[in-house]
Amino acid sequence: MRKNHPLASVIVQNYNGREVLEKCLFSLGKVLYPNFEVIVFDAASSDGSVEMIKKEYKKVKLIESHDRVGFAEGNNIAYEHTKGKYIVLLNGDTEVEPDWLSELINFAEKTPQAAVFSSKVLFFDNKKIINSAGGICDMYGFSPLRGTFDKDIGQYDDPVPVFYAHGAAMLIRREVIEKIGFLDEDYFIYHEEFDFCWRAWLAGFEVYFVPQAVVYHKLSQRNFYAPEKRAKRQFLVKKNRISTLIKNHISIPVLLLSLSVNIFISMGEIFYYSFKGDFETPKGTIQAYFWNIKNFKNDWQKRKKIQKLVKVKESYILKRMKIYPVAFDILWGLLTKKYTLPL
Repeated sequence: MRKNHPLASVIVQNYNGREVLEKCLFSLGKVLYPNFEVIVFDAASSDGSVEMIKKEYKKVKLIESHDRVGFAEGNNIAYEHTKGKYIVLLNGDTEVEPDWLSELINFAEKTPQAAVFSSKVLFFDNKKIINSAGGICDMYGFSPLRGTFDKDIGQYDDPVPVFYAHGAAMLIRREVIEKIGFLDEDYFIYHEEFDFCWRAWLAGFEVYFVPQAVVYHKLSQRNFYAPEKRAKRQFLVKKNRISTLIKNHISIPVLLLSLSVNIFISMGEIFYYSFKGDFETPKGTIQAYFWNIKNFKNDWQKRKKIQKLVKVKESYILKRMKIYPVAFDILWGLLTKKYTLPL
């Protein structure tokens, strides 16, 4: 069994999400793949999640934190307790199809040049609507999920390379983590999977979307993280995007161009939301830039380490990015109410 079915370690994070977590674990109990372990990292929940796991899911490996740590740090801690050839990150507010893990691992075993594999993620409340078919990005760091809000009519049913995998349900080779490191704990949440996948591309690996591996995401029921104010969300998104650019762009001129475009777009956002009477969103944006200035030295030290991993040319990476700023598409999405928050 071990030879034909390598061990997979499924990491599920939880914070006060007992109701959705219980259903997630129940769906994992129906998974057909015969060789996997489940590790739940609980970030100081107070809703009875821990007690539920201990009582109902005794085979689950439970890691309890006394501190409210972020998605990146939680996964890093849980990773140290895994044994699998493959590491799977799965949100606690998901439910999976029984063949989900088999499809991911079967594809991974046949695609040795790839490091990361993204599931097809559909909205739980409307299983015909796509949450994610992998992720795309432009050279300026804007990285929307591919196919979000599209009706699933088979247009994303081919396995193809994507720039990054959606962190809600992604599979990673352990050997790649050992080579390039795992998630950046300074991110807390947002863009950590984008940053990791970019690093994998730099090291000469590929990232693939596996459409047969289906997961349902309960975004409307989500209690995985406490409700965020707009300022906090903007702060986390913006600071992490800028850090990702600083660390991963190979060429200094390309890095400077991407930062300049970000500043230009952020200025436009500040004026736009201030004009609408929303001062929380601009507040978060301004805080993010101050954070990046304060922590520039730390990001530059990380950059030096990452650049030592590079096995490809900048042109190879840029071919997998959009040159046209995706931010303009996102702005149009905001104006047409396709998106409810700036990305």
